[in-house]
Parts: sequence; C-alpha cells; structure tokens
Amino acid sequence: MKCCDITAGMLATAVAFQRQGAASNVNGDILPGAWATITGSPTRARVKAASGMERGQVQRTDAVVVLKVTVRYVDGLRDSDSVVIRGRRHNITFLDNLEFADKFLLISVDGGVAV
Repeated sequence: MKCCDITAGMLATAVAFQRQGAASNVNGDILPGAWATITGSPTRARVKAASGMERGQVQRTDAVVVLKVTVRYVDGLRDSDSVVIRGRRHNITFLDNLEFADKFLLISVDGGVAV
C-alpha cells in the first residue's frame, strides 16, 4: 500500500492508542500501572485482517488473527503501546512509516484469540 492510495474516508474505525504507566510499591519495585490514552494520538483508522492461523494448545485449538491498522502519522508511538478497537485492547507488534513519508503509519497488531 502506498501513501497516495489512502484517503480520509478509509479511516472509518474509531481507535484509541494507550500507554501503560508505571507505579511503584513501598519497596521501590516498579509495577505495571493503568493504561492511559496517549494525548495527540490518532482517533480514526482503517482496520483490516492481515492473516489468521490456528495455534494448538493442550487439548484445544485457538484461532489467532493479525490486524493491520492504518492511521495518520504521529511521532512517538511505540511497540510497547496498545490500541483499543471496538472496546478491545490489542498489542502493537510492528510500526511501519509508509514510504518514510511521515504521512501514514501501517501498524501490525495482535488481534488476539477469536472467541
């Protein structure tokens, strides 16, 4: 996909990018904190299923999906952030600045286990 192939009308799905804060206990140990929405992050995206597979577990098989999320470019997103799509949090696995043009990001996310 090229940057010039993307139009504003394609960014139809509401999304929220979140980052996990850090908290510490009385011993000074760093503990994972709550997820908070990243200020200035994109709020609309194009979401497409990229691939799917079955993963075998002990006495069960899970269907796993990978999603491709396209958003307007924003500096500062990290692989450790997550994106909430339709109320469900997904882990970011890869960030691709399309054509290094700083116009759009193509983000691979773990779609989780299909229910």
